[in-house]
Amino acid sequence: MGVDFISGFRRNRSTGQAFELLAGVDDRTFDAVSALANLNARRQDQMLRAVIIAYLTIPVSIIAILAEVAGDSLLSFVRENWETSIQFGVAVTFGPLAYYLSHWRSRQIVSVLDLIRIERGQSPYTALELRSE
Repeated sequence: MGVDFISGFRRNRSTGQAFELLAGVDDRTFDAVSALANLNARRQDQMLRAVIIAYLTIPVSIIAILAEVAGDSLLSFVRENWETSIQFGVAVTFGPLAYYLSHWRSRQIVSVLDLIRIERGQSPYTALELRSE
């Protein structure tokens, strides 16, 4: 019993395209592509963490300090410049969201390569892929 997320993933159009693209690739080249995808996923994870800290923690901290020190002035500024305030809020929200989607895609690529590796009957991972951060 359980939920099968692999069947649908295997039927996904982009997964099928990846299988077709890598069908004639030898094991050594495939291992290199897989290691590169894993390296990219780890870097994406690091960048996502940095962006979340930079885009969310710092602006929220600054706003909290300003609200504490000059709450009425901050509210007046927001009321007078509501369009700018909304644009700032959207930028602070969509920056990390864009990086999150990029991170999600990099993990999806690694998953497709793992699925290809399993269907090929290759060893599960190379030494580079097993390295932790």
